[in-house]
Amino acid sequence: MSDEMTTEVLAKSIDSAKKIVQNRENGNKISIQGLEEDYYLINKAASTQSSQLNAMAIAPLDDQGKPDYNNVAVVYAGTNSFGDEGKKGFETAGTAFVGGLSEEYQEAEKFLKQTQQKIASQNGTITDVAGFSQSGGYMMKMAGKYGQEMGFRTTSFDDWGRNQFERLTASEKQWLQENPEFLIRYQNDSWAALSGRDSKYGTIFSISGVGEHNTLANYFDGDDLDLDRLAKDGIFAPNMTLEQVKLAAKVWAKKNGDWDPTINNEAEAKKRVQEYLELYGEFAQTNANLEKLKPSTDKAIRSLHTKIASASGGQKIKLRADLALQVANQARTIGEEAEKLLKQSQQDTEQALAEISKEILTSANEIRQYLSYSEVQAMIAPYEKSRLWDEAQASHNRKQVQQYNQKLMTFSEKLTTAAKNIQEYDRQAGNQLFAQK
Repeated sequence: MSDEMTTEVLAKSIDSAKKIVQNRENGNKISIQGLEEDYYLINKAASTQSSQLNAMAIAPLDDQGKPDYNNVAVVYAGTNSFGDEGKKGFETAGTAFVGGLSEEYQEAEKFLKQTQQKIASQNGTITDVAGFSQSGGYMMKMAGKYGQEMGFRTTSFDDWGRNQFERLTASEKQWLQENPEFLIRYQNDSWAALSGRDSKYGTIFSISGVGEHNTLANYFDGDDLDLDRLAKDGIFAPNMTLEQVKLAAKVWAKKNGDWDPTINNEAEAKKRVQEYLELYGEFAQTNANLEKLKPSTDKAIRSLHTKIASASGGQKIKLRADLALQVANQARTIGEEAEKLLKQSQQDTEQALAEISKEILTSANEIRQYLSYSEVQAMIAPYEKSRLWDEAQASHNRKQVQQYNQKLMTFSEKLTTAAKNIQEYDRQAGNQLFAQK
């Protein structure tokens, strides 16, 4: 169950954290709103009159209903506000607003260390740490200081806080700049942006059109944002196709234009499409399967590296074999998806050129009565599909990607064989050991 702690789980856990930590005790199964599976509550911090921190450490349950300590997530809820139990967090949020590190971080740091100590006896691994709003702001410090030490992924949802990068040491800054994938930041176009936060460090996902300060919990499908669901609600996100952008723009224009009869929704939608290009640079042209593969495989490989570093003996040999198989599977899938991507891209381009050629021919026929046959032919000749579409180049491209795919397949097969040899070596060594008298 190596991919249990998805971004969806993190977001929904944060949304439920305040209620859970105030009402449940450590060592019990818990239900998280919006998730089908139950989780195990390893550790918690519930806000009191002297502490504003609400946090919990959770683990998924294996097939036997026992906690899987290899996939522990630590999540921190947002600022304690009116209606919440315990001390309010406005003062520390103010510290972050003026560029300081929220004092809540000290409690959060203590909770992380306490959790690490709790799971040490189970050889457990913290794979993910996440926060929202004020706690999302100090996730940058959490990533820079402890993410590189423990190997976990850090995620922030609509973070609050100015100049948080300056709260890092020189070595932490360098590490974060070299490893942006260890800090994932989802930033809504909400009032949290008024805190002066940057959109530079880590891996940024800017969300436009949501307008609310939240974790986007209802828009995640595993580790990925459900772009179709976002589009249907008029919300922009990175990596959307032109069709998704058009739909989101249309819905957004309708939502924002209904109250004003002077606004032309169609014109607003077209303007909104252009705004997408200004925000994100381009429409997605990538293979969805390939895009979804990367975060899950990267996370699995990173987790294996962390476990290998602390393992020994037979366990280390098995983990090395697992790592080889993981990389082999990744290589195989990338090769297959790259070939599919080229094929689909060429088909789309060929079809588009055919349609352009057809439109030009139709337009030329409409003015045929004013020109001679030779004049019409001379006009349309440069735009015939056979001239626009270079079949020789297309064939060359297909051969190139097929060769690339074959190299990846060979690499994958060698790694798979190596993994089997590692396991066989381990088995033979064990047999020889027990055979000795």
